[in-house]
Amino acid sequence: MLLLTSNAYNIFWLGRYLARIHFLCQYLPLKDDQHAQQLISALYLPAYDAASLTALLLDPEQPASFNQQFQMAYDNVQALRGVLSAQSYAELNAMFKYAKGSASSICQVISDVEAVLESESHDVFLFFSLGKYIEDLDQALRMQQDPTDVINQLEIIAKALQSYACTSFLEAWQAFKQQPELSTFHGLNTQLQQSLGVAV
Repeated sequence: MLLLTSNAYNIFWLGRYLARIHFLCQYLPLKDDQHAQQLISALYLPAYDAASLTALLLDPEQPASFNQQFQMAYDNVQALRGVLSAQSYAELNAMFKYAKGSASSICQVISDVEAVLESESHDVFLFFSLGKYIEDLDQALRMQQDPTDVINQLEIIAKALQSYACTSFLEAWQAFKQQPELSTFHGLNTQLQQSLGVAV
């Protein structure tokens, strides 16, 4: 299957949005102020304690809310209608329709949404996984967690990308591994965005 540049980009961002939602779902319900403040600081969110962070995440008007992130993921699915199989597209639409407007429902279906995408063609799976693990790496570095497992997963993906036109990202990836920190991640992410601007 030959992906257009825009399709690869949409698949990548679909992976990032879903991983971002999955990450936040782990922390609901938020009750501990100290833990909430760690999230607020790491994610640069306009909140100050567990209650205000919960309110922000549940407010559909807030860009960082579950609803907004889920809507962005849905928009990417719609953009991929001609790429995804008819069965996957129908299943995803049903899941998004079911969960829309409810953070708890979104958290319930997020793993099922990911499973559908992971069962798609090799190219879809590859760029979806790239987005998913890049987001996981971002969160691990922001939360000052050990990124080793995520780096190992991305190394497998980087090897698979060698047959695509992603040279600048692959070079940046090798450099990042020498100094896996949030500061070097930003350079890696920039190179990745540029690489996804090249036809694949």
